[in-house]
Amino acid sequence: MHNPQSAPDYLLTFSSFYKAMYARDKLMEQGIGSQLRRVPTQLLRSCGQALYLNGQDLQRVLAILAQSQIDTRGIFMVTHGSGSPAYRRIQ
Repeated sequence: MHNPQSAPDYLLTFSSFYKAMYARDKLMEQGIGSQLRRVPTQLLRSCGQALYLNGQDLQRVLAILAQSQIDTRGIFMVTHGSGSPAYRRIQ
């Protein structure tokens, strides 16, 4: 269960499944855990994969992705309110 006092969660979307997998691998090499998940339908109408980061340092993650020349399509902060998560685009 999500702890409201912890760092926020983020969802990063990419232009392809392969970019999402590559991003996950690059983050894993740096000791950053992430989960590959389907993009929620309220964020993307077509099928897609995203990386879910549980309370990670977003600036460090973005620096690693930039160094690896991996562009994101969107970055969303995930808030856990009344039962279901809500997504707020931050980039």
